[in-house]
Amino acid sequence: MSNLQGPKIAVIVPIYKAKAFLKRCLDSILNQDFKDIKLICVNDASPDSSNEILENYSKHDDRIIVLNHDTNKGAGAARNTGLDYVFKNLSSIEYISMIDADDRIEPDLYSITYEVAKKSGADIVNSNFLPSSHWQYKTEANSKPLEYNGNCIKSIFDHKEFYTFVLCWSKLYKIELLKNIRFPIQKFYEDGSFAYKVLPRAKKMIVIPNILYYYNIENPESSCGKVDEETRLDSIFITIKETVNDWKQLGTYNKYKYDFIKHILHYTSMVCPKAYNGDYTDKLNEALDINISSDDVLKNLSNETKEHIKKMTKKNE
Repeated sequence: MSNLQGPKIAVIVPIYKAKAFLKRCLDSILNQDFKDIKLICVNDASPDSSNEILENYSKHDDRIIVLNHDTNKGAGAARNTGLDYVFKNLSSIEYISMIDADDRIEPDLYSITYEVAKKSGADIVNSNFLPSSHWQYKTEANSKPLEYNGNCIKSIFDHKEFYTFVLCWSKLYKIELLKNIRFPIQKFYEDGSFAYKVLPRAKKMIVIPNILYYYNIENPESSCGKVDEETRLDSIFITIKETVNDWKQLGTYNKYKYDFIKHILHYTSMVCPKAYNGDYTDKLNEALDINISSDDVLKNLSNETKEHIKKMTKKNE
């Protein structure tokens, strides 16, 4: 499947301390059934031999572009570098995909998702993923194709185990959708922040049940795994505040306010089970721009969400 007019899909891979898995990742992308791709590898000042691997691969496959950061800036910044490169230099690109350097994909990921995207006209095609070993969250949000029209943000509220919808690497994005959207520069949950910007702006999303992505949680060098709970919580508060401000500008916040509270506090309870057990009343009120403990708010929330609020607003003993 080749097109002389140029690559159709840009694949952005941020790379940091991934040498043990990088070749497997690159091979899974380069050996796709769909050949019309450009692989944008962003070396985020990785101190290992990742750059040597990248340079060697780029000598043998002209579809690879290697970009280098002088200092480590984080996965969000690396993806932004890749996005900026695509928009400035690759005029033939129709869709953008993001893969993490320690993960791998099925050989038909792009042949399947590209066909679905072209036939449906969807801004986003979301597929399922499978973790490499023990995983505490449900990953299969659907067993048959789903379609969202003009209400793509509802995808994260329709399933309590929502994880696939806030991940940037389980999707194929129409390039126009990402023109003015970038990742925040924070240590944790930058993909969630990105999803909360992208989904309300997407006109159509197709969710397919195919498991096409393999998420690796075995990498001991994973930056995400090394972030302590207090730092995670701080990043979540930043994400909440920025999302609320953005959704207010879009006219979305009032419609989905209580769904978002339920969603984000459920997520917080999973990733910060120790840190969130204290008095964060002021931070919650400021970030959500409400009085989280008021009767007017609580009457619109489930008992489970009320329990999360209770744990996050109790005074430290």
